[in-house]
Amino acid sequence: MSAADKVAAVVKKAGARKSVNVANLARLGPVQLATLLMELAEGNAAIKRRLKLELAGEVGAGDLAAEIAKRIEAIGQSGARVNWRKYKDFVRDLEVQRAAIAGKLTELDPSLALSMIVRFVDLAEGVLERVNDTKGEVEAVFSLAVEDARTIAAQAPLADPKALGDQLFDQLLTGHAGLVVALLRAVLPALTASGVATLRARIEAVLNTQKRMNAVLRSAVQVLADAQGDVDGYRALFTPSQVILPPIGAQIARRLLRAGRLDEAAQALALSAPDSPGRPGTGAADWEDVHIAVLEARGETDAAQAARWASFETGLSAPRLRDYLKRLADFDDVEAEDRAMALALTYPDPHAALSFFIAWPALESAALLVATRGAALHGDRADVLEPAARALEGRHPLAAILLLRLMILDVVKYARTDRYKAAQRHLLEAASLAPAVTDDIESHAAFAQRVAGFRRW
Repeated sequence: MSAADKVAAVVKKAGARKSVNVANLARLGPVQLATLLMELAEGNAAIKRRLKLELAGEVGAGDLAAEIAKRIEAIGQSGARVNWRKYKDFVRDLEVQRAAIAGKLTELDPSLALSMIVRFVDLAEGVLERVNDTKGEVEAVFSLAVEDARTIAAQAPLADPKALGDQLFDQLLTGHAGLVVALLRAVLPALTASGVATLRARIEAVLNTQKRMNAVLRSAVQVLADAQGDVDGYRALFTPSQVILPPIGAQIARRLLRAGRLDEAAQALALSAPDSPGRPGTGAADWEDVHIAVLEARGETDAAQAARWASFETGLSAPRLRDYLKRLADFDDVEAEDRAMALALTYPDPHAALSFFIAWPALESAALLVATRGAALHGDRADVLEPAARALEGRHPLAAILLLRLMILDVVKYARTDRYKAAQRHLLEAASLAPAVTDDIESHAAFAQRVAGFRRW
């Protein structure tokens, strides 16, 4: 090794030892590290708070909870807007508090941690009013806290369910509408039966004073009614104009089905059937799931099969077709699958048909669709065409090339600058597939020249 190489090796070794990582810092020893941390904390409130949390956690659950509560209170009482310069630090601060509750405090005292995580979620409404959360990072922290509550509630031997009920009641009245009902669902395991009943009674007392039912409180009562197995109480909270909506009818019917009240479930579905005269046509898939389940539960297997096929005909649902086929006798399923493929080839929406063939998978049928109905496919549907091209390029390169060309032409014709890089990649992919195609189509060179003629891209 030359002298220069030896020097380079020494420098490289020294550089590696100077890298800031756990192994190198550990070599400094506890006293030197503690001194450094004290220096850093003197000029940084966030670091000081973090160190206090760690130290409090070493003392015990009560001390750690007190430190967290102090910070939660400070955040909750502040009315100042969080400007963009402080946004990242603010998100980090929230995340530190959440992680301390979900981590160390839960390890030390799950019951105390549950109360504290509920209190933390209560910050959401006030915090989101004073921060421009366009990135959704603040709300994401609170959503994680709701999931933490679910985990903690499953292991918390709650000593005082009434206190938890009081916390939840207050949040349902004033908390963040998008989180409080999810939080209620998350902590249900920690409420006793009497706690559920008490909380429900308190909310219903408020609802009875309202001319127009508060949507959050209504949802909360429905969650509690579900917990009590009270189907009628759940259903009673919907208005006559709501029970005819397919998603609502499906929710009611599903609960009646679980309770074994099959005739009433069928009536709820009939009342909310999608696409019936005077009925809205949304939420059909969920409605159909429950409808088929009710038919099966009533022993109407032929009607259930007819409903599965009708559903497939309407929306080309691959799961629905699989459910239909697996209930057929041997060989009947082969004939029915062929019939399904033929139906999909003539389906009004060729993009839905192509997606179905790729998902099934039925690549021969997908290639046939591209060959026979390619003119009806739109190049701006990259969400459908690109995965189809990927699936077809191995065994059906011609179909893959045609799909790639559709996407390329859409980009250059309409100057979709945000997709130029994708189009260039598609052009290279089409070139790589061209040698495998012997059909009489426009050569790749001629196509590339035609594309280049639109504009510089």
